[in-house]
Amino acid sequence: MSDYAALLAQCFPPVSYDTAAAGQTAQRQAEAEAYRRLQYHAERVLDACYAPAAAGYLPRWEQLLAITPPQPGNYARRVADVLAKLNATGGLSIPYFTALAAAAGYTIHISEPQPFRAGVNRAGHRLAREDIMWVWWVDVAANRQTVWRFRAGSSTAGSRLSDYSDAVIETMFNELKPAHTAIRFTYR
Repeated sequence: MSDYAALLAQCFPPVSYDTAAAGQTAQRQAEAEAYRRLQYHAERVLDACYAPAAAGYLPRWEQLLAITPPQPGNYARRVADVLAKLNATGGLSIPYFTALAAAAGYTIHISEPQPFRAGVNRAGHRLAREDIMWVWWVDVAANRQTVWRFRAGSSTAGSRLSDYSDAVIETMFNELKPAHTAIRFTYR
């Protein structure tokens, strides 16, 4: 008998029931199997509390965190995306966003362009409007970005000849950036 079957046998009053009877034993075995299945599933749910051990519950983590997996077959990448989103608490500094990207497996450089100011800038410096101070550039050194090339028949007039993007880092940064700012991503 299993542990659950033995425990169930001890729950019956010894005088009223014959715990060795075939019918009683079969009933206890069936109930013990139900308890074993319940324990197995409870352990899987307990594992789901920790994202790297979530296994079949990883899609629930992604749904909860509003993550669209870019590569459904790459489990390790999906777990890394969930952990990066969980670690994202919000911040306004360049070191915060750089560390956030590093935790997600990206190497980035953030620069903040400044408006052209008389007395500070000189001839040859880049001209920029006053509101450029609300824009920041994120240069991503990654080989995971999606490359969209202009193709006759599938692209339209006005489309760029090539467009690069990485949905994971762009979505993460756009959700966490201050609302009054804009981000321009470049890839190398």
